[in-house]
Amino acid sequence: MINKIAMARSAVVIDPEYLKHDPGRGHPERAQRIKVLLDLAAELGAAFARIEPRAATHEEIEMCHVREYIELVRSTSETNGFALDGDTVTSRDSFGVGLLATGGFLRLLDAIAAGEADNGFALVRPPGHHALPDRAMGFCLFNTAAIGAQYVRRRYGAERVLIMDWDVHHGNGTQELFYRDSSVLYMSTHQYPFYPGTGAAEEIGASEGEGFTVNVPLPAGCGDEEYLRVFRDVIVPIADKYRPEWVLVSAGFDPHRRDPLAGMNVSESGFAAIADMLVRLAESHAGGRIALLLEGGYDLKALKESVAAVLRSLRDRQLGDAPAPGGAAIEPLVRHILRVQEKYWSL
Repeated sequence: MINKIAMARSAVVIDPEYLKHDPGRGHPERAQRIKVLLDLAAELGAAFARIEPRAATHEEIEMCHVREYIELVRSTSETNGFALDGDTVTSRDSFGVGLLATGGFLRLLDAIAAGEADNGFALVRPPGHHALPDRAMGFCLFNTAAIGAQYVRRRYGAERVLIMDWDVHHGNGTQELFYRDSSVLYMSTHQYPFYPGTGAAEEIGASEGEGFTVNVPLPAGCGDEEYLRVFRDVIVPIADKYRPEWVLVSAGFDPHRRDPLAGMNVSESGFAAIADMLVRLAESHAGGRIALLLEGGYDLKALKESVAAVLRSLRDRQLGDAPAPGGAAIEPLVRHILRVQEKYWSL
């Protein structure tokens, strides 16, 4: 049974400046991704507070990236079409837009910490979760989710930060940054085996971070039932034991059934149901502090409709029982992941 409470003060970060990053003709991570979300923001009107982004400082970027790499990206401002890797191409505006993407997320975190918003969604580009400390990868320049986790630790004293990554591609950059760190729990659901090739269930962290990486490598073809199953049986039980003080979400919409870059079958209502579960988690442990960050999602209609569904979940906060999942086909995988994680979380 769903029991609605008062609507949350939900905020969005979006700006036409995000249109200026141009990775080249035919690139999937194109400006139209933000154009459709600017249209959505206009349609939503006053239903969501609008937060203006700011540029992240170099010191903030250095919380996760080495200075030499930042300087390399800055130097690409002198030319168009600079390939940082085979998939990640910059234009003259890309460095500035990258700083604005990260800074926009930090502005959202500040607004939530100050009580100006209960939760929110940073609709920014380029994405970030593949970016490594010293190099770009997979369309990503700066690892915004990871920088956000460091930011709430340093600025607000958070001791337990959850990064939930539901992008269809494993966030190898985020995982690497916190692989030996117990103050950030990194959890990922992703198509496997698939780009970038990481994210096996046995990748569980190392040293002080052992047990604080949780990977759910899903086979192609999984849809709403399978995703809800792993969130109910793996993600939420472990996160409940972790008791995060902040919930940060790398929200990629490329698991959508229409996305051209992957092979999953999640619907708009499936994303909304996942968001509902994470909102309940944040309400239980983090004072409702949940901030989402746009990662992938390359079918424009699917992206717009899925973001709209998730925004409704943030605002309406439907905190009743989650829908009962099916997903019997992935029962062996769920059991395997629980066996891998049992020693760390007493599942």
